[in-house]
Amino acid sequence: MKRLVLLAGLAATMLGVAACNNATSGQPSPDTSTTQNQPATSNSGGGNTLPVGNPCSLLSSGDLSRLGATSTPTKNQIGTAYACELDNAEGHIIVGIRTNVGLQGYNASGGTVTDITVGSHQAKQEVDSTGSCIIALGVSSSSRVDITVTGDGTTNPCPTTMTVAQLVT
Repeated sequence: MKRLVLLAGLAATMLGVAACNNATSGQPSPDTSTTQNQPATSNSGGGNTLPVGNPCSLLSSGDLSRLGATSTPTKNQIGTAYACELDNAEGHIIVGIRTNVGLQGYNASGGTVTDITVGSHQAKQEVDSTGSCIIALGVSSSSRVDITVTGDGTTNPCPTTMTVAQLVT
């Protein structure tokens, strides 16, 4: 009986040691992203939670493949937006999460703004004075997701902007 209790205790101890092991396999690599003091998520009202600490999580690896990403997505702070930036053959893509202003607070950047719907979201689309195409997706009265594609000057960036908007909704 003592042997069985001792064996059970030893097994439990070994299991505990194995479960607490923090070893991770693979090759280490430096984190080259800009670190900001950001909340992990923001509840923007109406039950919508935005991943402000990881805006690149709005695009899956399948989405990146579909977009033909030619650079690794990087997170950055652009003004008040928690942003994810990447490139593809059509240009530079930015997906920005704004938790301090909703769709009604969208300010035009020198172009004509059109009200549109993307999925179930009210949105605004603009081709600004630099030729960039922007779609601002309304999430709540105090938050939105802005998608900006700056083209290479030879193609219309708006189809890519719409594709990204549909992928993040």
